[in-house]
Amino acid sequence: MVGVYFSGTGNTKHCVERFASEIDSEAKCFSIEDTQSVSELARHDTIIFGFPVYYSNIPKIAKDFIAQNSECFRGKKVFIIATRASFNAGGIVNAARMFKSCGGSVAGSLQLNMPNNIGDMLITKLVFSKNYEKIIERADRKIAKAARRFRLNKPVRSGLSVFNYILSGILSWLWFYPTTDRCIHAPAVDKAKCSGCGLCERICPMSNISVVGGEVVSGENCTVCYRCFNRCPQKALTVLGRKAYDQYKILQ
Repeated sequence: MVGVYFSGTGNTKHCVERFASEIDSEAKCFSIEDTQSVSELARHDTIIFGFPVYYSNIPKIAKDFIAQNSECFRGKKVFIIATRASFNAGGIVNAARMFKSCGGSVAGSLQLNMPNNIGDMLITKLVFSKNYEKIIERADRKIAKAARRFRLNKPVRSGLSVFNYILSGILSWLWFYPTTDRCIHAPAVDKAKCSGCGLCERICPMSNISVVGGEVVSGENCTVCYRCFNRCPQKALTVLGRKAYDQYKILQ
């Protein structure tokens, strides 16, 4: 068994590692950004694959990884873990479709509420709970229960109901869906705040940010992971919104 994940700010990393360790204390987990992840996929028959859900979809970076390494999933059993702020209609469904098209089988799925990391939109600041520690504690209990069922060969299959399949099809026609189905031009930079430290350039998983002449320059390849936003020491970056209201740092 091996765990492979994409995690923008640490939520999914935490959940995949926790689930894997509950099943096998020696199981190893790798970010898809780790060059070793592909070779590890090839070595194992059971894979835990995790990603955060953005607007009920798979992040572009995770979707591309699955497509580019489709042979690694052929004949394998994949347990899907999807983290979300509150709602997931099609994230797990879309992942299940991709793994099946690669020749793999879905061995179960788990969707977990985790703290919201979108801090540049006022609505998310107002709607989602700030009690991060309790949210994580609840997720950990749910992970432990799902791991027990997995060991008993009775894996949970949350997010894979007929309702999820139907709603996923409906959502694919809505305006916000392409926001994560393709890359976008982001982040926006407040030059008055930016110190040109280069941290955002170093941590961007898409190599979408560069510092030129002491100024941050954004490309057209943002996967909306919010890593740069949440780790910017000057709160100088925004992704979908226009103002940095709050940063999520608990699991980074």
